[in-house]
Amino acid sequence: MVDGQEASQTNSERPRWVWLLAGLLIGIGATVLVFRAEDGRSLTDTTVLAQDRVDSSGQGVAGVIDGFPDGLVTTVRADGRSLELLVWPLRGELDQRAIPVGAASPPNPVVFDTSGRRLATILPLPDEPFGVLYAGVPENAAVVEVDVTGFAWHDSIQSALAFTTNVDDEMLLWVTGAGMRNPELRSRSVGIEGGVVAWGDWGYALQDGIRNSIVLLTDNGEIKDTHPGRVIASHESGWLAIDDEGLKLLSAGGGIRGVLDFDLATTPITAGFSPDRRMLAVLSLDGIGVVSLDDGLEVAGSDRRPGVAASVVWTSDGRFVAYPGARGLIVVDTSSGEVNEILGDWIITGVGILPLSGT
Repeated sequence: MVDGQEASQTNSERPRWVWLLAGLLIGIGATVLVFRAEDGRSLTDTTVLAQDRVDSSGQGVAGVIDGFPDGLVTTVRADGRSLELLVWPLRGELDQRAIPVGAASPPNPVVFDTSGRRLATILPLPDEPFGVLYAGVPENAAVVEVDVTGFAWHDSIQSALAFTTNVDDEMLLWVTGAGMRNPELRSRSVGIEGGVVAWGDWGYALQDGIRNSIVLLTDNGEIKDTHPGRVIASHESGWLAIDDEGLKLLSAGGGIRGVLDFDLATTPITAGFSPDRRMLAVLSLDGIGVVSLDDGLEVAGSDRRPGVAASVVWTSDGRFVAYPGARGLIVVDTSSGEVNEILGDWIITGVGILPLSGT
């Protein structure tokens, strides 16, 4: 572990040609990144087009899905491989706009922070083992770092981002705040081939891909435990859902609560805890299943297959869970079991929730 002064010094001493190379590759790498500049269309024209395509008539998400409590934000693949942002408020018209973040092929998931107002994604570079981390407010997203092996938004603090880089076979763990500038170095490790996958007040979880194991760190970046398996979800309480020859709950302190008796025909891709941690939604190639952690029973689900960038989000009230389908967004009501498909004209690469309290 290093202190803040050394961290800032270390970061500032990165060779300037690395940034130049990253900019050059991003600028000319047409097979990897495509940027769309604002094309001069008025916001009104854009909104009408989006409104017609979802047949929302300006009524907002709540007018399409009864009882939905929040707004939605998604990134979508538009014409070609460019990336656009859709913001659909609880009540009001859908807003569609271009954003200066390229789309990789195949795409990596775009992940929103807890506020739904900032995004992050890793864009691969040709013939390079690691990628470029893009993050920030969508319209102003920018390169945060190169040689990035993983990232994670803080699971309860808005705009706080952790990421890992690989320099000379050493993994460096960094954290940054809303400005995405001057990252602070939290820890160094040798022998871990992977990156950070979860972060909260409880500490950090690193995924070691070579050993198929999880390395747990304290909030100061010190190693406290390792465990076999793969992290598929985390919660601000310090509990992790992992895939380790079956679904298990792992405490950030290292203790296992037990195996979830939840029948999955295929390996889970990712998962998400409900806000109160009483339910876990597990996404696989066969669709999604929602299990109650109180009694282990499945309470809802959908057999609609996920799309190219799998992710799971919950509404702020813990009633609805959503994930990108092959096209559009699949929304499951865990109360009634009803399944809705919305935004079906788009290929969705990322989804976030805009809580009403934050709009």
